[in-house]
Amino acid sequence: MARNRAAMETQRVTRIFEHGPGLKSLYVPRTFDILPGQFVNLWLPGVDEKPFSVSDAAGGELELSIKAVGRFTEAVMKLRVGDWVGIRGPCGRGFEPMADGVLVGGGIGIAPLRFLARRLRERGLRHRLLFGVRNRQDLIFAADYARGVELWSDDGSLGAHGLVTEGLARMLETAPPAVIYGGGPEPMLLKVRQLARAHRIPIQLTFERYMKCGFGICGHCCMDGSGLRLCVEGPVLTEAQLAGVTELGQPHRLASGARPPVTLTTIEP
Repeated sequence: MARNRAAMETQRVTRIFEHGPGLKSLYVPRTFDILPGQFVNLWLPGVDEKPFSVSDAAGGELELSIKAVGRFTEAVMKLRVGDWVGIRGPCGRGFEPMADGVLVGGGIGIAPLRFLARRLRERGLRHRLLFGVRNRQDLIFAADYARGVELWSDDGSLGAHGLVTEGLARMLETAPPAVIYGGGPEPMLLKVRQLARAHRIPIQLTFERYMKCGFGICGHCCMDGSGLRLCVEGPVLTEAQLAGVTELGQPHRLASGARPPVTLTTIEP
């Protein structure tokens, strides 16, 4: 089901699943093929348009798992079944499924890894799941991960107490995988990269930036030092692609294109 990824199509929301306060998955008809790690732009009439990873694409539906963190996502939380939304995509470069991988997810960054895990299961490719959240309420599709996944939480309310990268560090010492997939906050991804480099393990990590066009024309999501357009060459990046990027760990550019002053502690890439 190929389509013009720059074209917008309107769809009605077919169903909504509420994971907890400010955390929902919404479903729309799937009219095109999409790979795990690719994203779509979601348009809310009269509000705005924003990019979101797809957390699943099964049964003729696209599943978008979204956490309320700002004006747009707060508006998403108010959607009801039957409401109209716009969908534009698929955009970007997705994951390359490989055997013997570990999927490391943090917070809502688990969403694209959920889709990848399904694709790996369908292809019979061995993989492990290692997910971290702030607390029990932050885990999407908790019932799906009752077993077969190693869970970490910042407050100790779910699984092991600590950061998911602590679990990865232990795994790499005892049973290293052939590849590491990652999705989550950038500091977490940079720590994953640091651990992978130390053990010489390939990575495929999905990053976020402010995106406007979604198909490489505006250049707003170009990454300093490399010229990579995250909406085209990413959002999934390998170590070879990350090697030239100089902005990792810095505050992301705003809608204006300006970068806020560095006020947070960063992790060396």
